[in-house]
Amino acid sequence: MKLWKAFFCLASLAALASPAQAGKAGKAVALEYSRADLEAKWRLRVQSFLDKGVIPLIDVESSLKKKDGKRHLDDALAAMDELGVALIAFDGYPSKKDKSGETYRWGYYIHKVVNAHPGRFILASNGGTNRNWLRQGDDFLAQTEAQVSGGDYPIMGEFDFRHYMSKGQCRDGKTHRDSDIPLNGPSGRRLFKLSSETGVAFAIHLEPEDAPLVALEEMLTAYPKANVIVAHFGQIRHPEKETKFGPALVRRLLGAHPNLYYDISTGQPGRTYPCNDDVLDTVIWKSSGLGGQKDQLKDAYKAILGEFSARFVVGTDYGGGRGSLARYLKKKVANIRRIMHDLPVQAKHNIGYRNAWKLLTGKDWK
Repeated sequence: MKLWKAFFCLASLAALASPAQAGKAGKAVALEYSRADLEAKWRLRVQSFLDKGVIPLIDVESSLKKKDGKRHLDDALAAMDELGVALIAFDGYPSKKDKSGETYRWGYYIHKVVNAHPGRFILASNGGTNRNWLRQGDDFLAQTEAQVSGGDYPIMGEFDFRHYMSKGQCRDGKTHRDSDIPLNGPSGRRLFKLSSETGVAFAIHLEPEDAPLVALEEMLTAYPKANVIVAHFGQIRHPEKETKFGPALVRRLLGAHPNLYYDISTGQPGRTYPCNDDVLDTVIWKSSGLGGQKDQLKDAYKAILGEFSARFVVGTDYGGGRGSLARYLKKKVANIRRIMHDLPVQAKHNIGYRNAWKLLTGKDWK
């Protein structure tokens, strides 16, 4: 390990163990397996599907609340086997909510999930969807820096930057996740720096409005060693604000920035966004000519997914309030397979698991 990295890790671990930090975290849970042991189990799981002629999927963009895990996780195991879902990286939630958003208590529930099922689930850091993050307090981000620098996390969770309300949030008038945190602001720079220094990739929710896209390119250029996964490829819910996103821009970004990835946790054909007059919210699908969409990719996006197949990963975007994990996976995996259906075989393997494997382990799949 380089000397500066050693000092960085020691300082981060010291911060994590300090009384101030410890008082803000939940009860720590240690992993029962080394990284080498975990990777060996992941490999066996992925290979088991390949041996059956199934292209396995590694989901790098989901999260799991404790109450949902207790209610739905066991039933989902058989569904994973049936659907070819080899691995799921779950990011965690706080151990206890602080409605004020002033503090953050780090959650360790996903550690327990990994200890119970080390060959199926991957530890991701707590996700940036909590009130302390959304209100740009320092507590959550400081703990993220310390936790990730400790070396247990193969990937970080999803962090909200520009985020629209979901269908349910719009219906219920819950505006707390209608967030607009500058990607090139202080928090974004700390997150990109953390990825650069540790090699741990992270996902961001960034609605592709014009200004956030400019900030994305600025940060990709400033931090070329940070591996960034932009969630929900092709999701356009306010086209009047998202005028720059399209095949030409995507090609340019992927061509210029080898540290940029997209996940395909996106909408099925014909899905609408009711918060904006029921606009069709996923632009990768062909038009049916009747105001709807076909279950076929537009030629331009199909070409991008084939040509840049080394830069896309799978996500299902499971999270709190989504009900049965088994039922959710069946619907989302069907859409993922639909997106991948007409792609070259090599692209299917890349997107399904090889790219995620490289991000998680730092090694090519062999």
